Amino acid sequence: MQKKCVPLPKYASSDTYADIYAGMQIFVGVSDGTIFAISCPCTDENHKPNIFAMKTLEDFRQFFAQQLSQELAAAESARKGTIARAFLVWVFAVPITGLAIWGSTKLMGQEYIIPLIILNVLVFSFLAYMLWREVLSSRRFYNLFKGRVIDGIIRYVDDRLHYIPHRYVSANTVVRSRLFGKPIHKYEGDDYCFMQLEDGTFVEFSEVHAFTTVKEDGKKRSEPIFEGLFAHVKLAEPRGGDMYILPKGLTEADLYQPGRLQTYTAEDPEFDKNFTVYANLSSAVRRYLTPALVSAIKAFHQRHPDRLVYYASHGNSLYVALSSPSHLFEPNVWESLAKVETLEQFFLDLSELMGILRAAADLSGASVAPQAQPA
Repeated sequence: MQKKCVPLPKYASSDTYADIYAGMQIFVGVSDGTIFAISCPCTDENHKPNIFAMKTLEDFRQFFAQQLSQELAAAESARKGTIARAFLVWVFAVPITGLAIWGSTKLMGQEYIIPLIILNVLVFSFLAYMLWREVLSSRRFYNLFKGRVIDGIIRYVDDRLHYIPHRYVSANTVVRSRLFGKPIHKYEGDDYCFMQLEDGTFVEFSEVHAFTTVKEDGKKRSEPIFEGLFAHVKLAEPRGGDMYILPKGLTEADLYQPGRLQTYTAEDPEFDKNFTVYANLSSAVRRYLTPALVSAIKAFHQRHPDRLVYYASHGNSLYVALSSPSHLFEPNVWESLAKVETLEQFFLDLSELMGILRAAADLSGASVAPQAQPA
């Protein structure tokens, strides 16, 4: 498939790159929190591209003000109601326990005060546990927040995506990516998103937390392998050759059974300074390390220099992993949900992830009813 660079149009930013693949022109770039993913048939050099994903941070703020704020208000109301119920339980539980100790002492005598205190403390502890289980760990505000607010952001980024809050990309999928050589001994995640396209392409991603067990001074401890967003795209057709993009400092020795690989460059000084490309065929690099993919990965690194980006492509699958220093969206009953800055960061993370995926594969097809995928 022939590839060539083309001059940037007047409306493209200086960070935008363009490619031509089989008559399709693709621009990917970033500017002021905007992720660009633009395509058009190149039958006419003056033909303006069709923007299929170009939502700015300002667009999201308007969406938040017009729609999302109402859903967030409902979740925030449920959170405050949960705290109010917990407070009422404690208000009654503490004096009742004190009266029980005093009354028991009066009836049974001072010599039984120690056993009575122990008994009442045990009863009080049981009540505290039930309070936590039935009130503070209530899933109502959690489900409202995840099912309305987070789902609303995800569909705003791409309305073809489906969302399952308590599911996550399988550990087997992470292992099959070959991106991480250490064995996974502990694994968890949530916020699973997926979509099935009409050409057979299947996209899935979620937050994952993978750990390995290491021994140190005779003691075992968990050490993180990867924490962040992990995406898997099952392509309609397999690709020739294997290719990996790793953060600078990591080598092929950090991969899981990658086979024989050679080092390549993207011929982009900034990209090559921060990332290393490994492949088993030079043709894979020429065909799949496109300026669009280089630009999308570089844009994420520019915005988040302290976060790592991993990429793998082999067989009929490609994988993208974006590290994150903390859990992306776990609401806390004691913290206000109305932090628009946190919602904005989640929007940007999703937009940037989708920007990388769109640069790596053709995701322009219409969605269809999803089919079950093998674990």
